[in-house]
Amino acid sequence: MKFNKWLLVLASAFTLAAFTEGYCETQTAEVMAKKEVVEKTGNQNEAKFKGKVLVTDFSRVSEENAKVMAKKYFSCDVEKVLYVESISDCLAMIKSGRADFMFTSDILANYMIQRNPELKSNVLDKNLCIVMGLRNSDVKLRDSINSAITKIKESGKYDQLYKTWIKDLPVDSEPSLTTMEKNADSETVYVGVTGAMPPLDYIAADGKPAGFSIAFLSEVAKMIGKNIEVVVVESQARYAALEAEKIDVFFWMFMPENKAAHARFSAENAEEAAFMKKFITTEPYCVFKPAFLLKK
Repeated sequence: MKFNKWLLVLASAFTLAAFTEGYCETQTAEVMAKKEVVEKTGNQNEAKFKGKVLVTDFSRVSEENAKVMAKKYFSCDVEKVLYVESISDCLAMIKSGRADFMFTSDILANYMIQRNPELKSNVLDKNLCIVMGLRNSDVKLRDSINSAITKIKESGKYDQLYKTWIKDLPVDSEPSLTTMEKNADSETVYVGVTGAMPPLDYIAADGKPAGFSIAFLSEVAKMIGKNIEVVVVESQARYAALEAEKIDVFFWMFMPENKAAHARFSAENAEEAAFMKKFITTEPYCVFKPAFLLKK
Protein backbone atom coordinates (compact mmCIF):
# COMPACT_ATOMS: atom_id res chain seq x y z
CA MET A 1 0.00 0.00 0.00
CA LYS A 2 1.40 3.32 -0.97
CA PHE A 3 0.65 6.21 1.37
CA ASN A 4 2.08 9.10 -0.56
CA LYS A 5 2.16 12.52 0.99
CA TRP A 6 1.15 13.92 4.10
CA LEU A 7 1.10 12.45 7.49
CA LEU A 8 -0.81 15.44 8.42
CA VAL A 9 0.44 17.26 5.49
CA LEU A 10 2.82 19.29 7.46
CA ALA A 11 1.66 22.70 6.37
CA SER A 12 -1.98 21.77 6.63
CA ALA A 13 -1.41 20.02 9.89
CA PHE A 14 0.30 23.07 11.29
CA THR A 15 -2.26 25.27 9.66
CA LEU A 16 -5.12 23.45 11.25
CA ALA A 17 -3.62 23.34 14.66
CA ALA A 18 -3.20 27.08 14.47
CA PHE A 19 -6.77 27.46 13.32
CA THR A 20 -8.20 25.80 16.39
CA GLU A 21 -6.91 28.52 18.69
CA GLY A 22 -9.06 31.29 20.16
CA TYR A 23 -12.52 30.80 18.74
CA CYS A 24 -14.15 33.25 21.14
CA GLU A 25 -13.17 36.01 23.52
CA THR A 26 -15.38 34.96 26.42
CA GLN A 27 -14.13 31.76 28.03
CA THR A 28 -16.17 29.62 30.41
CA ALA A 29 -14.67 27.69 33.28
CA GLU A 30 -14.93 24.54 31.16
CA VAL A 31 -13.05 26.16 28.29
CA MET A 32 -10.38 27.47 30.64
CA ALA A 33 -9.94 24.03 32.18
CA LYS A 34 -9.62 22.53 28.73
CA LYS A 35 -7.08 25.20 27.80
CA GLU A 36 -4.97 24.23 30.82
CA VAL A 37 -4.97 20.62 29.61
CA VAL A 38 -3.90 21.72 26.13
CA GLU A 39 -1.15 23.93 27.52
CA LYS A 40 0.06 21.10 29.75
CA THR A 41 0.10 18.76 26.75
CA GLY A 42 2.02 21.38 24.79
CA ASN A 43 4.64 21.64 27.52
CA GLN A 44 4.96 17.86 27.61
CA ASN A 45 5.35 17.76 23.84
CA GLU A 46 8.05 20.41 24.00
CA ALA A 47 10.07 18.33 26.44
CA LYS A 48 9.35 14.99 24.78
CA PHE A 49 10.15 16.01 21.20
CA LYS A 50 12.91 18.58 21.78
CA GLY A 51 15.86 17.72 19.57
CA LYS A 52 14.01 14.83 17.91
CA VAL A 53 13.73 13.93 14.23
CA LEU A 54 10.38 14.31 12.47
CA VAL A 55 9.68 12.28 9.34
CA THR A 56 7.07 13.15 6.73
CA ASP A 57 6.33 12.44 3.11
CA PHE A 58 5.21 16.00 2.48
CA SER A 59 7.66 18.55 1.09
CA ARG A 60 5.58 21.59 0.12
CA VAL A 61 7.27 23.61 2.84
CA SER A 62 10.98 23.96 3.46
CA GLU A 63 12.60 22.16 6.38
CA GLU A 64 13.24 25.41 8.21
CA ASN A 65 9.64 26.57 7.82
CA ALA A 66 8.39 23.15 8.90
CA LYS A 67 10.52 23.35 12.06
CA VAL A 68 9.24 26.84 12.86
CA MET A 69 5.64 25.75 12.39
CA ALA A 70 6.11 22.59 14.44
CA LYS A 71 7.42 24.62 17.36
CA LYS A 72 4.79 27.35 17.13
CA TYR A 73 1.71 25.21 16.71
CA PHE A 74 2.64 21.85 18.25
CA SER A 75 5.30 22.83 20.80
CA CYS A 76 7.77 20.52 19.05
CA ASP A 77 11.29 21.92 18.90
CA VAL A 78 12.54 19.31 16.44
CA GLU A 79 16.16 19.08 15.39
CA LYS A 80 15.54 17.82 11.88
CA VAL A 81 12.76 17.12 9.37
CA LEU A 82 13.24 14.19 7.00
CA TYR A 83 11.24 13.90 3.78
CA VAL A 84 10.48 10.47 2.33
CA GLU A 85 8.26 9.12 -0.44
CA SER A 86 5.53 7.15 1.31
CA ILE A 87 3.83 6.09 4.53
CA SER A 88 5.76 2.82 4.37
CA ASP A 89 8.99 4.79 4.31
CA CYS A 90 7.86 6.86 7.28
CA LEU A 91 7.05 3.77 9.31
CA ALA A 92 10.35 2.16 8.37
CA MET A 93 12.24 5.26 9.51
CA ILE A 94 10.45 5.25 12.88
CA LYS A 95 10.79 1.51 13.46
CA SER A 96 14.52 1.59 12.63
CA GLY A 97 15.16 4.56 14.90
CA ARG A 98 16.28 6.84 12.06
CA ALA A 99 13.34 9.13 12.88
CA ASP A 100 11.45 9.62 16.12
CA PHE A 101 7.90 10.46 15.08
CA MET A 102 5.54 11.76 12.43
CA PHE A 103 2.43 13.93 12.39
CA THR A 104 -0.83 12.38 11.30
CA SER A 105 -4.52 12.16 12.19
CA ASP A 106 -6.03 9.99 14.90
CA ILE A 107 -7.83 8.14 12.08
CA LEU A 108 -4.60 7.06 10.44
CA ALA A 109 -2.79 6.61 13.77
CA ASN A 110 -5.44 4.17 15.02
CA TYR A 111 -5.34 2.27 11.74
CA MET A 112 -1.55 1.97 11.85
CA ILE A 113 -1.33 1.04 15.54
CA GLN A 114 -3.86 -1.76 15.08
CA ARG A 115 -1.60 -3.23 12.41
CA ASN A 116 1.74 -2.28 14.00
CA PRO A 117 1.52 -3.00 17.74
CA GLU A 118 5.02 -1.65 18.35
CA LEU A 119 3.72 1.86 17.64
CA LYS A 120 1.78 4.29 19.81
CA SER A 121 0.26 7.74 19.41
CA ASN A 122 -0.11 11.01 21.27
CA VAL A 123 -3.46 12.51 20.31
CA LEU A 124 -3.85 16.28 20.68
CA ASP A 125 -6.90 17.95 22.17
CA LYS A 126 -7.85 19.78 18.98
CA ASN A 127 -10.58 19.17 16.42
CA LEU A 128 -9.65 19.55 12.78
CA CYS A 129 -11.76 19.03 9.67
CA ILE A 130 -11.37 17.25 6.38
CA VAL A 131 -12.67 18.97 3.24
CA MET A 132 -12.32 18.52 -0.50
CA GLY A 133 -10.22 20.94 -2.52
CA LEU A 134 -11.12 22.48 -5.89
CA ARG A 135 -9.85 25.18 -8.22
CA ASN A 136 -11.06 28.68 -7.41
CA SER A 137 -13.04 28.75 -10.64
CA ASP A 138 -15.19 25.72 -9.74
CA VAL A 139 -17.61 27.43 -7.37
CA LYS A 140 -20.69 25.79 -8.89
CA LEU A 141 -19.22 22.30 -8.47
CA ARG A 142 -18.14 23.13 -4.92
CA ASP A 143 -21.67 24.26 -4.06
CA SER A 144 -23.23 21.12 -5.48
CA ILE A 145 -20.84 18.93 -3.48
CA ASN A 146 -21.63 20.95 -0.34
CA SER A 147 -25.32 20.30 -0.88
CA ALA A 148 -24.61 16.59 -1.32
CA ILE A 149 -22.52 16.44 1.87
CA THR A 150 -25.34 18.04 3.85
CA LYS A 151 -27.97 15.63 2.51
CA ILE A 152 -25.77 12.57 3.06
CA LYS A 153 -25.16 13.59 6.66
CA GLU A 154 -28.79 14.46 7.36
CA SER A 155 -29.95 11.10 6.00
CA GLY A 156 -27.71 9.20 8.39
CA LYS A 157 -25.88 7.58 5.48
CA TYR A 158 -22.58 9.24 6.32
CA ASP A 159 -22.53 7.80 9.86
CA GLN A 160 -23.26 4.37 8.41
CA LEU A 161 -20.39 4.63 5.92
CA TYR A 162 -17.96 5.93 8.54
CA LYS A 163 -18.86 3.10 10.90
CA THR A 164 -18.49 0.43 8.22
CA TRP A 165 -15.36 1.60 6.45
CA ILE A 166 -13.43 3.40 9.20
CA LYS A 167 -14.58 2.91 12.78
CA ASP A 168 -15.49 -0.79 12.65
CA LEU A 169 -13.16 -1.91 9.87
CA PRO A 170 -11.79 -5.30 11.04
CA VAL A 171 -8.09 -5.35 11.79
CA ASP A 172 -7.64 -8.60 9.88
CA SER A 173 -9.18 -7.28 6.66
CA GLU A 174 -8.73 -4.35 4.31
CA PRO A 175 -11.34 -2.25 2.46
CA SER A 176 -12.74 -4.19 -0.48
CA LEU A 177 -15.26 -1.88 -2.17
CA THR A 178 -13.64 -0.67 -5.40
CA THR A 179 -16.41 0.00 -7.92
CA MET A 180 -18.85 2.86 -8.51
CA GLU A 181 -21.98 2.92 -10.63
CA LYS A 182 -21.71 5.02 -13.80
CA ASN A 183 -24.31 6.63 -16.09
CA ALA A 184 -23.20 6.81 -19.72
CA ASP A 185 -25.19 10.01 -20.27
CA SER A 186 -23.77 11.96 -17.30
CA GLU A 187 -20.82 14.32 -17.07
CA THR A 188 -17.77 12.96 -15.23
CA VAL A 189 -16.03 14.67 -12.32
CA TYR A 190 -12.49 13.46 -11.64
CA VAL A 191 -11.58 13.17 -7.97
CA GLY A 192 -7.95 12.64 -6.97
CA VAL A 193 -6.79 10.41 -4.13
CA THR A 194 -3.33 9.36 -3.00
CA GLY A 195 -3.87 6.55 -0.52
CA ALA A 196 -2.27 8.82 2.06
CA MET A 197 -4.93 8.58 4.77
CA PRO A 198 -6.02 4.98 5.24
CA PRO A 199 -8.66 3.89 5.79
CA LEU A 200 -10.37 7.17 4.75
CA ASP A 201 -8.23 7.38 1.61
CA TYR A 202 -7.08 3.83 0.93
CA ILE A 203 -5.49 2.21 -2.10
CA ALA A 204 -5.61 -1.57 -2.30
CA ALA A 205 -2.73 -3.86 -3.21
CA ASP A 206 -3.93 -3.93 -6.81
CA GLY A 207 -3.55 -0.15 -7.04
CA LYS A 208 -7.29 0.63 -6.94
CA PRO A 209 -8.89 3.08 -4.50
CA ALA A 210 -11.13 1.18 -2.08
CA GLY A 211 -13.37 1.48 0.94
CA PHE A 212 -14.63 4.75 2.40
CA SER A 213 -13.59 7.02 -0.48
CA ILE A 214 -15.47 4.87 -3.00
CA ALA A 215 -18.53 4.44 -0.78
CA PHE A 216 -18.77 8.12 0.13
CA LEU A 217 -18.08 9.46 -3.36
CA SER A 218 -20.68 7.06 -4.75
CA GLU A 219 -23.27 8.80 -2.59
CA VAL A 220 -21.98 12.23 -3.65
CA ALA A 221 -22.25 11.22 -7.31
CA LYS A 222 -25.90 10.26 -6.87
CA MET A 223 -26.67 13.59 -5.20
CA ILE A 224 -24.95 15.82 -7.78
CA GLY A 225 -26.20 13.83 -10.77
CA LYS A 226 -22.74 13.26 -12.25
CA ASN A 227 -20.36 10.36 -12.61
CA ILE A 228 -17.32 10.42 -10.37
CA GLU A 229 -14.08 8.87 -11.56
CA VAL A 230 -11.60 8.33 -8.73
CA VAL A 231 -8.05 8.93 -9.94
CA VAL A 232 -4.86 7.96 -8.10
CA VAL A 233 -2.34 10.81 -8.19
CA GLU A 234 1.14 11.08 -6.80
CA SER A 235 1.08 12.76 -3.44
CA GLN A 236 3.55 15.45 -4.36
CA ALA A 237 1.59 16.17 -7.54
CA ARG A 238 -1.88 16.44 -6.03
CA TYR A 239 -2.20 20.23 -6.27
CA ALA A 240 -0.35 20.41 -9.57
CA ALA A 241 -2.92 17.93 -10.90
CA LEU A 242 -5.70 20.27 -9.75
CA GLU A 243 -4.12 23.31 -11.36
CA ALA A 244 -3.45 21.44 -14.61
CA GLU A 245 -7.09 20.23 -14.67
CA LYS A 246 -6.05 16.59 -14.62
CA ILE A 247 -8.48 16.24 -11.71
CA ASP A 248 -11.41 18.44 -10.69
CA VAL A 249 -11.39 17.73 -6.97
CA PHE A 250 -8.86 16.49 -4.46
CA PHE A 251 -10.55 14.20 -1.94
CA TRP A 252 -9.08 15.51 1.28
CA MET A 253 -7.42 18.57 2.72
CA PHE A 254 -7.14 19.55 6.37
CA MET A 255 -8.98 22.65 7.49
CA PRO A 256 -9.94 24.29 10.79
CA GLU A 257 -13.43 24.32 12.20
CA ASN A 258 -13.17 28.10 12.41
CA LYS A 259 -12.69 30.19 9.25
CA ALA A 260 -11.52 33.24 11.21
CA ALA A 261 -8.64 31.20 12.58
CA HIS A 262 -7.73 30.15 9.04
CA ALA A 263 -7.61 33.80 8.02
CA ARG A 264 -5.33 34.61 10.97
CA PHE A 265 -2.93 31.84 10.02
CA SER A 266 -2.80 32.89 6.37
CA ALA A 267 -2.10 36.46 7.43
CA GLU A 268 0.90 35.20 9.42
CA ASN A 269 2.19 32.85 6.72
CA ALA A 270 2.75 34.31 3.25
CA GLU A 271 3.59 30.90 1.80
CA GLU A 272 0.27 29.46 2.92
CA ALA A 273 -1.67 32.57 1.86
CA ALA A 274 -0.30 32.34 -1.68
CA PHE A 275 -1.10 28.64 -1.81
CA MET A 276 -4.69 29.04 -0.63
CA LYS A 277 -5.45 31.77 -3.19
CA LYS A 278 -5.42 29.08 -5.85
CA PHE A 279 -8.03 26.82 -4.28
CA ILE A 280 -11.45 26.70 -2.65
CA THR A 281 -12.77 24.01 -0.34
CA THR A 282 -16.02 22.28 0.43
CA GLU A 283 -17.70 22.22 3.79
CA PRO A 284 -16.20 19.62 6.17
CA TYR A 285 -17.28 16.03 5.77
CA CYS A 286 -15.13 14.56 8.55
CA VAL A 287 -13.67 15.69 11.90
CA PHE A 288 -10.50 14.29 13.45
CA LYS A 289 -7.80 15.04 16.01
CA PRO A 290 -4.13 15.49 15.08
CA ALA A 291 -1.73 12.94 16.50
CA PHE A 292 1.94 12.06 16.78
CA LEU A 293 2.82 8.51 15.74
CA LEU A 294 5.94 7.04 17.33
CA LYS A 295 7.50 3.84 18.59
CA LYS A 296 6.62 2.55 22.06
